[in-house]
Amino acid sequence: MITLIGHPYAPIGMGEQLRSHIAALASVHAKFGVHDIFRFSTRADPAHAALLRGREVEEVGPGVRIFHLNGDEVENARAAFAKRGFDWEAGRNIIVPAWELPVYPAEWVPALREFDEVWALSDFIRQSLAASGVESHLVGQSVEPSPGPLLPRRHFGIRESAFVLLHFLDLSSWATRKNPQAALDLFRRLREADPFADIQLVLKVKQGEFGAEDWAREFLAQNGASGQILLIDRPLDSMGVRSLIAACDCFVSLHRAEGFGRGLGEAMALGRLALGTDWSGCRDFLTVETGLPVRYSLVPVGEGEYPHGEGQVWAEADVADAVAKIAPFIGDPTRGRALALRGQASVLQHHGMRAVGLRMLKRAESR
Repeated sequence: MITLIGHPYAPIGMGEQLRSHIAALASVHAKFGVHDIFRFSTRADPAHAALLRGREVEEVGPGVRIFHLNGDEVENARAAFAKRGFDWEAGRNIIVPAWELPVYPAEWVPALREFDEVWALSDFIRQSLAASGVESHLVGQSVEPSPGPLLPRRHFGIRESAFVLLHFLDLSSWATRKNPQAALDLFRRLREADPFADIQLVLKVKQGEFGAEDWAREFLAQNGASGQILLIDRPLDSMGVRSLIAACDCFVSLHRAEGFGRGLGEAMALGRLALGTDWSGCRDFLTVETGLPVRYSLVPVGEGEYPHGEGQVWAEADVADAVAKIAPFIGDPTRGRALALRGQASVLQHHGMRAVGLRMLKRAESR
């Protein structure tokens, strides 16, 4: 028996990666259960409820236990595990940590060593763990969308005629890492190069499980409420997020670091162009054959810019190169669709539900 343990209802990255593994195991008809370790999230998303229906378990028995936790959550998770009377030693315990910088934090390494095995969601995370002396096995995560209807552009107020760039920003997850300023600079340069181009930038902003109204008011005060930039600050459920990505032409992530780069992967899986910094986790699937990787230079992480960032580096995307990469596709939709379809085929082959599910089963069954 396999039990996946973590935050299955949380609208955050750790929740997304856990749900991707739930969907992956379901696609290969594995027998498994899911345990909500802290039970802190609301259960309002219909897609989450459908995915978990019949799979959530209250008890964690022997077998393979796969924990989707960050290193700093392990102590509290083990305490919750013991409080519910579960036997830690009775099963094979695996952890799937997330991390976004080249070296995994040394102070979290002892927590990882409490597990029998560590899995990595990307080769970048695998290398980050190795830099701290932790061996891991690459399994990845699925970006394949669940089937279902999609909301149209008009639901979000997106212009039907425009070539639309989309950028995601989570204010509860160190916004500096996502580098929204680069996305704004990209859009402004495109507008300056061709003031009459029918393009629109959509910024989806969230703050944990909540909206980002305060940030939105400040942003609009500084940048104006131009119809060329659409700000979406209300929470969206899974269907809403999937629909928003599908409603746009190109997902933009000029990030400084990504453990995996799920937004780019999901856009590719939905048949959309992906423009992203050619560094960190997204390099597993974003290449010149499948999307639009952007040049970068490595710079030191500034003081206070990211946890455990002292002595580490991350990427500064070359916005001029991003402009050069995307500009030809704005005026040539046919070329854009051809590249997007190549990206879609590749990402679904290597990072679809079945591919990830089979890799998970192979590792779970190994000794």
